[in-house]
Formats: sequence, C-alpha cells, structure tokens
Amino acid sequence: MANRLLVTLFAIPLLVLSGCSREKSDWRSAQAADTPESYEQFIAAHPDSSQVAIARERLAQLAEEKDWRNAAGLDTREAYQQFLAQYPNGKWAREAQIRVENFALGNGAAGGATGASAAATPPASVGAPGEGAAVPESPPAVAAGSSGFGVQLGAFSSAERANAEWKKLQTEASGTLDGLEPRVVVGESGGKAIYRLQAEVRDEAQARAICGGLRVANKPCVPVLPPAH
Repeated sequence: MANRLLVTLFAIPLLVLSGCSREKSDWRSAQAADTPESYEQFIAAHPDSSQVAIARERLAQLAEEKDWRNAAGLDTREAYQQFLAQYPNGKWAREAQIRVENFALGNGAAGGATGASAAATPPASVGAPGEGAAVPESPPAVAAGSSGFGVQLGAFSSAERANAEWKKLQTEASGTLDGLEPRVVVGESGGKAIYRLQAEVRDEAQARAICGGLRVANKPCVPVLPPAH
C-alpha cells in the first residue's frame, strides 16, 4: 500500500510537468505556423492556458489582415467601405479611408469638374502605391505674393512621401512639370494630418493644361484656383 502511494505521489508531478511541456510545445508550434488553424487548435487543446488570450488576439489580427488583402485585391470603393465598417479602428483603417476618398476624386476628375467651388477646394488625388490622397476639409491658404493658382498632385500621410511622389512624377511625366517647384501644404482630414503635394502656376490656363497633360500620362491632377476666383 505504501509503495502504491509513493508511486502515485511521484506520478502526479510528472503528469503535471508533462502537461506543461506539451502546452509549451503546442504553443511554439502554433506560433511557428502562425495560421488561424494553428491558433484555433491550440485553444481547443488548452482552453485554460494563459496563452489563450494572446492566441485570440493574433486570430483577430490575422482575420483583419486577410480582409484587408481581399479589399485591396478587389480595389473598389465598396470593398474599402465594407472593410472600414468592420474595422473602423483597425491597422489599415486610415489607408482604407484614404482609398475611399481617392475614388471620389476619380469620379470628380472624370466629370471634368469646373467652377470656383470645385477648384477652390480641390479634392484629393491618388498618390504612390500603398499611399493615397485625402479630401481636404478646407482650401489651403494662399501665401503672400502667390498667384493663388496651382495644381494638386496628391495628398499623403507624410511630407517625405509627398516629396517622393514629386520626384516620381518628374520621371514618369517628363516635361510636364518643368519649371515648377513643389510645395507641401499641411491639412487635415478625418481629424488626422495630411500633406498635400502642390505646385504653383501662373494662371488657371496653365493649371488646366498641366492637369490635362498629366491625365494623358494617367497621373492624377486637380487645378487649384484662388478662393475668390
């Protein structure tokens, strides 16, 4: 009887250690695979594990990543709006909002918007891949001594990206921007800062001519006119 009790006392800690070892091994395997299936299997096998919360958090991240890839693959306004509805505060929420607003620009540009109100408050334009434009909530201020006329070539999440887009346009739309100097106008959209890439021109005719040339090269461009024009 004493021997049986002794064996039992030794066996219990061994079983506990074995269970802990298996849990750690399964967790490492789940992390290595880093798939929804691997984390779901871990949760099912170890529902009381302290790693379950982390596993569920990673599952949510993977689901968002998958839905973002799907939205980006479809690349439609509706797809991005659906993504925003599901993940309003997600990792790619800002990018999705920017891309939704890009479609608004595309619709406006296709209609050849004219008139003081359309030009004075320029909509956003498409930026570099993975970076988009945002619709400014108010027209940019006109600097003293400025003609007030210009072209808007995109809006970005940083001044660096805006300047990088200028260099890219100089290469891809050679000659169209000759003689112009870029300016980055800081604005706000949806409570977040945006950086509008613009260039000053002498008059409305030049602004529309430049935008026409850029559209031929399949590049976005919106004329910017003085507010009182």
